[in-house]
Amino acid sequence: MSHTLEITDLKVHFPGRHGAPVRAVDGVSLHVAAGETLGLVGESGCGKTTVANATVGLQAPTAGSVRVQGTELAGASRSVLRDVRARAQMVFQNPVTSLNPRMTIGAAVGEPLLVRGRAAGRALRDQVAALLEEVGLRAEHAGRYPHQFSGGQRQRIVIARALALRPALLVCDEPVSALDVSVRAQILNLLVDLQARHAMSTLFVSHDLAVVRHVCDRVAVMYLGRIAEIAPRDAIFAAPRHPYTRALLAAVPEPDPAVQRAKPRLPLAGEIPSPANPPAGCRFHTRCPIVVDQCRHEVPPLRRVGDSDVACHLA
Repeated sequence: MSHTLEITDLKVHFPGRHGAPVRAVDGVSLHVAAGETLGLVGESGCGKTTVANATVGLQAPTAGSVRVQGTELAGASRSVLRDVRARAQMVFQNPVTSLNPRMTIGAAVGEPLLVRGRAAGRALRDQVAALLEEVGLRAEHAGRYPHQFSGGQRQRIVIARALALRPALLVCDEPVSALDVSVRAQILNLLVDLQARHAMSTLFVSHDLAVVRHVCDRVAVMYLGRIAEIAPRDAIFAAPRHPYTRALLAAVPEPDPAVQRAKPRLPLAGEIPSPANPPAGCRFHTRCPIVVDQCRHEVPPLRRVGDSDVACHLA
């Protein structure tokens, strides 16, 4: 199976206040197959967004490899990055800050086509109209400005712009977390439909496990800059192998009170350590309910356990 995205031992470190680097991403390896949706989940600050930014060339890696359809982004020239960005597009969290308030939405959606020389004049207007209709808006909306639309409509506009160049990879960074609950399902269903229609690969970054369960084929769980577990969606939710994954799932509220009361409680002690001073061994050992001495000294490699790849000595 061919991979649209291949990330190998990716590290992204930032300068720290006292000389020690902030290890935002510290050795992440994952891939997204052609036509697949991979969910990347974890608590705030675990490095999810940094991985997403590195995937589209918005953040240069400190070390490691990022390949989109075989093209290496690490150390790539501007011309190479420009070419890759036509094939890897991003949908950001907040549609308000993603759109220029002084541009009509027709101009915003058509800008990638115009800049790339893909269309102009009547052909450009026709393609913009088709893109707007594809995401559930009307062609006559092209002359309006972003402030004239709701949050959900603005995210549809951002998605239409991302689709303009027909990318092979769509990177979605918390695409519904800034929206009202009432419109989240609509946008998620739109993304699922578009992904299937265009056979795109998708890297879907989220902290919401219910959202990930709805849209993803596989799930990668991050903790403090590293991958804790990667598995098919059903395996993650039915039989999580890593204690951190189990704790995340236990924290998801259930609408049925009886089901909620029957769920196991797996409280995590303490706070997430600083990425500027991560603990030795397994990074989760300071909060893990089943920690043993080996966890404090040895870094657990990702290894195959059942359907999962899991970084835990005790899995």
